[in-house]
Amino acid sequence: DKIYAATLSYTFGEKAIDADTIVAMTIGSSDIIVNNDIVSGDAAPFVDSNWRTMVPVRALSEAFGGTAEWDGDARTVTVVNGDTTIVFTADSDKYTVNDEEKTMDTELTIIDGRTYVPVKFVAEELGYKVTALKDAQGLTAGVVFQK
Repeated sequence: DKIYAATLSYTFGEKAIDADTIVAMTIGSSDIIVNNDIVSGDAAPFVDSNWRTMVPVRALSEAFGGTAEWDGDARTVTVVNGDTTIVFTADSDKYTVNDEEKTMDTELTIIDGRTYVPVKFVAEELGYKVTALKDAQGLTAGVVFQK
């Protein structure tokens, strides 16, 4: 009846045999699973009014091995991962990937000083396969990323 730390492995659905990186986030939990290691964050993902899964951008970027920088004057967050740079603007559905402008179906959001982005746009632009995990009611309970 006891669970011991570092003794669990997590498999979510079918794992790609060649996946180098697997990241999992649960709605409402600030803990992130990165390649079977639990990393504690300081903000939890949520589902917005457009039914998009919003994740704390810094936690996601760092889980993917990249960085995220906030520019308070411009109200932008810049995500850098390898040779990909993504820039989001607060309260806007526009973003750029390596200077190419694109449009999302929801907006970057700031709550309690934390910047949240729609996970699909960040993960897919960085080459990750995104899989939503559903609860018994069919609502998003978590998200898994594989690359």
